[in-house]
This record gives sequence, C-alpha cells and structure tokens, in this order.
Amino acid sequence: MTTKRLYRSILLLLTAGAVCTAVAAAPQNTEQTTTLSADRLTYDTRTGVITAEGGVRMEQGTGHIEGAHASYNTKTQEGTIEGAVRAQRDDMQLSCDRLLAAGQEHWQASGSVRMVKADRTFTGPLVDYYPTQDDHILASSGGTITSTDGTLSADHLEGWLKQSRFTGLGNAHLMCPARDLEGGGDRMDYYGNDPKPYVVLDGNAWVFQGNNMARSNHMTVYLAEDGTAMTE
Repeated sequence: MTTKRLYRSILLLLTAGAVCTAVAAAPQNTEQTTTLSADRLTYDTRTGVITAEGGVRMEQGTGHIEGAHASYNTKTQEGTIEGAVRAQRDDMQLSCDRLLAAGQEHWQASGSVRMVKADRTFTGPLVDYYPTQDDHILASSGGTITSTDGTLSADHLEGWLKQSRFTGLGNAHLMCPARDLEGGGDRMDYYGNDPKPYVVLDGNAWVFQGNNMARSNHMTVYLAEDGTAMTE
C-alpha cells in the first residue's frame, strides 16, 4: 500500500467521518490533499490495521482532527481516535476523549463530549450519530442541547437535526430565556420546523412563564413569534 493510499484510507474514516460526526458537516471530497503526522505510524498487512501513535494530526481540505492515538481497520472499516480528541470542519467543532467510527453509517463520541454546529451545541458523556437517518443523534446517557432559543436537557436525548426535532426522556427540562419560559416533565418532544413550533410535555408536565404556572399530565406548548406561549 502506498503512503498516499494509506493516508487516504485513514482520512476516509477518521477525518471525513469523524469530523462530520459533530452535527452534520458538509460531505468530504476525497480528491482533496490529505496529510497525516504522528510520532509513529504502522500498518499490519495481515490484520489490515493501521495505527498512528503520539501527536496524531490529520488534515483534509478545511477539516482536521487530532488526538494521541488512532487506528483504522481496512477490512472492517472501523476506526478510533482517542486522547484529547479535537476536530473541526467549517462551522463545526468537536471535542471528546474518544471517537469511534463503525463503517460509514455510525459514529460515536464519548467522554466529555462537546459538539458545536452553527448556533447549536451538544454536551454530554456519550453521543451516537447516524448521518443517513436525517442526521440522527442519540444520547442514551443524557445531555444538554443548547441553541439561541434556549436549552433542552434530559436523562435520555434523541434528535433529528435536519428536522429540528428532539425528544427528551426522564427529567426532561426546557429553558427559553428569550420567551421567559421554563418547562419540564417525564417526556418532552420539540418540533422546531413546524410552521408553529411547539413542545409536547407528558407525565408530571409543568410550564412556567412570567407569573403564570400550569400543570398537567399532558400539555402542548406553542411557541409564538412574539415570545408568548399558548398551552392546551
């Protein structure tokens, strides 16, 4: 395997995939020049495993990723990079302790995860990303999604970024300072792309806005453009 091909094999998974893990970066162009630097680089032709150790940094186009250790299995198309992982591409940034790529359809970041894309930020211990499923993210251990409109946190978080749709299960909590609105419940479903964005709260649901308080087992809150909230 030539050095150029080896570089591209690693970058295909660890740079192209890992960088877009943090909330849907633009597709990579594999014809772009790629570079890899590390203290040590090995390739096992028997197992098909490529490893890079010490000061690993990979670059392609406007994207780069760095960490302490990286490996890629050319046979299974699985790869990892770990140790103070930092990645950036265009308006996306990612930091975590470990990044796993299982083929081209599933990426997982773990350990103090922080993903920033445009005005949206995810923080939590673990997140899985499925790029072909409307940029589906799954935070089974919980976390917080923050945007200019507020924050959504829960013990279990799930979202479809292209649809601007999110679900929180267990201690779901929503805060919208711009609307002077706070709410919560056992389950929360947020629909941001609807002509009239709204939140559905289930189980011990409550909403607080200004001096008004509402409680119910099931509640739908419509988020009006003037900052007011309507419940039913």
